[in-house]
Amino acid sequence: MGETGQRIGYLGRILPALSETFVTREITALRQAGVTVKPFSIFRPDPSSVHREAEEIQGQVEVLNRPANPLFWLAHFYFAFRHPRRYFGSLWRYVLASGEPFRSRMRALQQFLVAPFAALRFRRAGVEHIHAHFAHSPGGIAMMAARLLGITFSMTIHSYDLYVEKSLLPQKLASAAFIATVSEYNVRNLTEWYPQETRSKLHVVRCGVDPEIFVPRPQPRSDKPVILGIGRLVELKGFHTLIEAVAILRSRGINVQCYIAGEGPEKERLEAMSAQLGLEAGVHLLGKVLQSDLQQYFRRAAVFALPSCVREYQDNIPVVLIEAMAMEIPVVSTNISAIPELVRDGSTGLLVEPENPTQLADALATLLTERESAVELGRAARKLVSDEFNVHVSAGRLKRLFEACAGVDAAGATADTESQ
Repeated sequence: MGETGQRIGYLGRILPALSETFVTREITALRQAGVTVKPFSIFRPDPSSVHREAEEIQGQVEVLNRPANPLFWLAHFYFAFRHPRRYFGSLWRYVLASGEPFRSRMRALQQFLVAPFAALRFRRAGVEHIHAHFAHSPGGIAMMAARLLGITFSMTIHSYDLYVEKSLLPQKLASAAFIATVSEYNVRNLTEWYPQETRSKLHVVRCGVDPEIFVPRPQPRSDKPVILGIGRLVELKGFHTLIEAVAILRSRGINVQCYIAGEGPEKERLEAMSAQLGLEAGVHLLGKVLQSDLQQYFRRAAVFALPSCVREYQDNIPVVLIEAMAMEIPVVSTNISAIPELVRDGSTGLLVEPENPTQLADALATLLTERESAVELGRAARKLVSDEFNVHVSAGRLKRLFEACAGVDAAGATADTESQ
């Protein structure tokens, strides 16, 4: 289907990014649905971390944080003289008089420094509405640039940007034309914490996958079943609990192999744990693995495990769980945050308490030994993903929300009422 109608500027912090494949999938699905999307990134992506699904988009992304470009600073003079109420109003409202703590105001200032150049690049691309993925820096720049241009913006809220990095969040929520978020769990918290700012604006739009790409894998046959985990090597992913559970399984005579794909600050600790538990031959830390290369591990996996736990914040609905479930791999995760919206205990997977290696080992053993039940869980999981966590379903919801924004006056733009 050809792209028509309103032109949407899609803004991410780093786009494309290996850890945020869902954004590029969403852009592709929107384009297939007939939406004209131009991608923008605040920072330059790492070319070595671009996955195959994002190769086409990579060449189309425009980077906005470019202080070495003279136009980056001239853009401030342009808006200061051409639209002084919008420019100085934004500086006052979002930085100087925001009421935020000092560190948050410094982050807002950094976003304000990017916003005028971003606004000019959006205008040059013919953008009529800006959509930011994540409410922190992308949401801040989208809000300020939209105000400078007198157009609408919206944003998708995930987890870190709601529970940790919340600078200017009430202003962003109040100014946005609509707010998409990935879970009912987020909706409940946003409604409770920001009832005035979010009234009639909240919409659940799942991060999804294409079920025609993530297809059921053949049932693996091995006397050493593979447990697969994927994610950043940080504490909240719970891989330390997974390694302890593997040790318990092997002590019970269940000779599993565990592969963990990802990189991060927990790597040395996890390696030390594996060595201390005598699991050097049973636990394999794979490091960074591109999406295309992950398929071989998905196909070999008898079980997928992501025992997330609570730290400074927590996982919401990890996309890797959706990918595994779309491939009919039985999954085990934890009953925190929004994970039960996807992994429905005993129906589409198994849930355990966080940081409980014995419970995790029991659940893994159940899926490894009761294969017929595991297969049924995998089939039910794929059906749920196809119905609700399908990127084309999500793109359709976003398309309708974008269409509703067409012709709507941007909040704050009408208040400036200055000559164009």
